[in-house]
Amino acid sequence: MAGLNRHTTPLIILMSMLAAAAALALAIVPPASYFLAGLSHAQGSLEGRAGRLALEISRLSWRLQETGGLQGLQLALGSPEIEGGVEQRRILTPDGRVLASSGPAAPLQGPLLVRRALVHGEAQAPAHAHAPALTLAEVEVTRSIRGLVQETALIGLICAGVGLSCWMLLRLLPMRLLDQALARAAYLATHDMLTGLSNRTAFQEKLAEALLRTNRDGGGVALLCLDLDRFKEVNDALGHAAGDALLRATARRLAQGLRGCDSLARLGADEFAIIQAGAPQPEGAGRLAERLLALLAVPFDLNGTQLTIGVSIGIALGKPGQDPAGLIHDADVATVQAKQAGRGRFHFFAPEMNARLQERRALEQDLRRAVAREQFRVDYQPLIDLRSGRVSGAEALLRWNRPGHGPVSPGSFIGLAEETGLILPLGAWVLTAACHQAARWPAPLVVAVNVSPMQFRHGDFCDTVEVVLRASGLAPERLELEITESLLLQDTEAVLATLARLRALGVRIAMDDFGAGHTSLAYLRRFAFDKIKIDHSFVQGMVEDASALAIVRSVVQLSRTLNIRANAEGVETPEQADILRQEGYAEAQGYYFGRPVPPEQFAALHLLPPGAASTPPPPPVPARAAGE
Repeated sequence: MAGLNRHTTPLIILMSMLAAAAALALAIVPPASYFLAGLSHAQGSLEGRAGRLALEISRLSWRLQETGGLQGLQLALGSPEIEGGVEQRRILTPDGRVLASSGPAAPLQGPLLVRRALVHGEAQAPAHAHAPALTLAEVEVTRSIRGLVQETALIGLICAGVGLSCWMLLRLLPMRLLDQALARAAYLATHDMLTGLSNRTAFQEKLAEALLRTNRDGGGVALLCLDLDRFKEVNDALGHAAGDALLRATARRLAQGLRGCDSLARLGADEFAIIQAGAPQPEGAGRLAERLLALLAVPFDLNGTQLTIGVSIGIALGKPGQDPAGLIHDADVATVQAKQAGRGRFHFFAPEMNARLQERRALEQDLRRAVAREQFRVDYQPLIDLRSGRVSGAEALLRWNRPGHGPVSPGSFIGLAEETGLILPLGAWVLTAACHQAARWPAPLVVAVNVSPMQFRHGDFCDTVEVVLRASGLAPERLELEITESLLLQDTEAVLATLARLRALGVRIAMDDFGAGHTSLAYLRRFAFDKIKIDHSFVQGMVEDASALAIVRSVVQLSRTLNIRANAEGVETPEQADILRQEGYAEAQGYYFGRPVPPEQFAALHLLPPGAASTPPPPPVPARAAGE
């Protein structure tokens, strides 16, 4: 605000000067114009009258030589009363004597306006016919302009009042508008326009003040950083207008859980922060976080669409002498930890989290480098037809041997790839490599490729699949795309439209990890999946857990009813394989049948007869082929 005042001071001075100039012009110009016009008119009137009198008297100049001639001249001067006042008229000799006069009894009051005209006579002798005319007398006409001065003064007073009013109007109205503009600018500089909450700049100032009070007076201060879960999915699926409406609704709901002394701010796209002061810590921050989690767990209703997003909360407690930047960093680290722990929860900052954050950043850097340099490989796990016992295809599984660290579990980097958007080029690379590899296998072996929800929501995914199939020469019916149930929870109509387009290409669609998430049988009715894969947790528990076995049976019965092929994954023992075969499962996979192996080893183990030489692997396939 101080900066705004500093920059607007010259403008205020300029506005004041212009207002003063306008007021001064209104106060001076009208009366001055009136006075000058009246004076000019009076002067012209006097000059005209003096000239006419001089001409009339010059015709009567012979009376100057006669007895009683002065009386005639007196009559020639006429009445001194004129319209708007009186005049004093005199005839003077060349030496200044008064020959005749006409005027009021009382002397005229000044200021006076005087005009004179000469009275000429003709020469008497013919010899002087060309001589100049003789000056016989002079006519003087005098008039008071006191009335004009008084009228001008009155007009001046009126104009001064108008000018003062004008100055006040021009000075105060712009100043009020300027004050309003400055207040608006100050608001915009410290508030988020979408939600009306404090922005990052104002929030940092409030946090600095809170820490200063804590250091001076004691007590505790807690900083809670909130990151909305699955907000990007809402933005992508429903559009930015729905995302903005969701942010406004979230801000209102968060405010309901705060005390009057707590400060709420929006720091970024889907990031909020809360300063909690004057509460016992860490109990106060923990209770507040639980309250906020409960508030945001309730679904949002956006124009009839029910949305559940949740929030991950990181909490940092202020320490004596800590600066705002350090406290914000600690809360951000705790937020990342909460997200990595499964979202929808809160975590307090602990010093060891910094090490984990540094490791995560290093992992992200290595992952980006690996995507750019294609430092991955695709292994293949066999899919077994339980009726014949033969290999029916393989599932393509991504593997990464991180330089300096060795093999990295997909669970350690796939989530990070989805958060950073790297899953798009990485998924395209896997799809391209798998299709080119499967094209070398004998028909009708299929290749199953996992598809991330982010890939699926990408606008050109169907085009990518079509381009890859054309480039690899793989028949569309030999490609099987596996999607998870979580994808079906988002913008169902758009998802089903994409599924229908893929089906039109001839590609098979499988629902992966069936039963592990929020399964809805309505999706199975609305779209005819080619395969459902029951989650491995039920397969591994069905020998000892009767409820797991009941679920395994119900899934295969459902698949028969809907004419959908059923697959069981995670088979590790002969007993599990026998049960699945007896229950009627068409296909299974797991370590019992074969571990994921590189393509040349897969061919040697599962595709070639004993003693046959394996075919060399195909050349590396660049990821960009998927988008050409």
